[in-house]
Amino acid sequence: MSDLWIPIIGIICIALIIVSSLYLSAREKQQLHKTLQQHLSNGGELSPALLQQLGANVDMAKRDRRKGILLVALGVACIVSGALSGHFVIGAVFGVFPLFVGSAFYILALQSNDG
Repeated sequence: MSDLWIPIIGIICIALIIVSSLYLSAREKQQLHKTLQQHLSNGGELSPALLQQLGANVDMAKRDRRKGILLVALGVACIVSGALSGHFVIGAVFGVFPLFVGSAFYILALQSNDG
């Protein structure tokens, strides 16, 4: 078996995780929209408490901060595991992207808290 299969399978796994995450997020938003439509068609009113209870009013800075921390941890884990296995360059290749994206999410979350 060729050594190329390892990074190919890694990239496919990362792509599947991203696609499934996007799909599940879109499905959750669609279900929330249907619930709100049914509530409004039955004569209900939209109150901030109802939106908070349904999860429609989420703190994006908190969510971005969590994403940032998780992605930075993933990037560092890739780099460290590459260094420990003797393949630092491969670990760095897979770890740099989530490290930078996670740092960007965290910085954006900090800036939105200030402003």
